[in-house]
Amino acid sequence: MIILLAALPLPAAAQQAMLRVAMVVEKPRLGGTLHVAVCPDRKAYNTGVGCIIRTVPVEGGTAACDFDSLKPGPWAVRVFQDTNADGRLNTSWLGWPKEPVGYGNDAPASTGPPFNLAAVLLEPGRNTARVAVR
Repeated sequence: MIILLAALPLPAAAQQAMLRVAMVVEKPRLGGTLHVAVCPDRKAYNTGVGCIIRTVPVEGGTAACDFDSLKPGPWAVRVFQDTNADGRLNTSWLGWPKEPVGYGNDAPASTGPPFNLAAVLLEPGRNTARVAVR
């Protein structure tokens, strides 16, 4: 009987992933909020549609937020510090961020890395992505 139970697939809940995004904020004195997005694929990452977003107040040099019940696999992480409370990442006419940003894997910030550079591979269970917001 025990062998039969061991052969059964795990329940869906046991196969889910949880992601903690731990952020280091290099300019906490600017205040504002951190907009944290995790995106399941390239299309969602590029458009924002389909990403899961959390907002965290800037209250010092570190912050964290959790995303539960995610499907294991690659998820891209991007963060921006909304210093002027307008709810969007302000950029120059060239597309360069005017507010602090950070990406999964500490991918280069320029105008935003492609999905594959900012993606972290989630395994079932607990996962952590560390992001420097610069």
